[in-house]
Amino acid sequence: MTFDSAKSKLTRSNFAVGYRTGDFQLHTNVNNGTEFGGSIYQKVCEDFDTSVNLAWTSGTNCTRFGIAAKYQLDPTASISAKVNNSSLIGVGYTQTLRPGVKLTLSALVDGKSFNAGGHKLGLALELEA
Repeated sequence: MTFDSAKSKLTRSNFAVGYRTGDFQLHTNVNNGTEFGGSIYQKVCEDFDTSVNLAWTSGTNCTRFGIAAKYQLDPTASISAKVNNSSLIGVGYTQTLRPGVKLTLSALVDGKSFNAGGHKLGLALELEA
């Protein structure tokens, strides 16, 4: 919540609720009373996770939908992929180099305009103390 003391009113409000049971997690949220979202996460097996995300903004005809998956190749490496209704396709590879040090390579491709460019590549080095 954000409170504007000069105007004595709330200028922003966010609310979220989550529930976890066994292999499933559910999450829902409301932002400013106009944006509504929810997600479902499932741990299919020890090495494979999936997720579905849905969001809607009132006053517009804009609904967002996405699915994602992550596969643990071994205890130190994983691959992930996602796609959404805007035809954005993401892939990633994460490798634990040593305890507290991870290297991630990622790419985001616009499936609607594959030949036009505008794709993204990423590299991250995560250090944990």
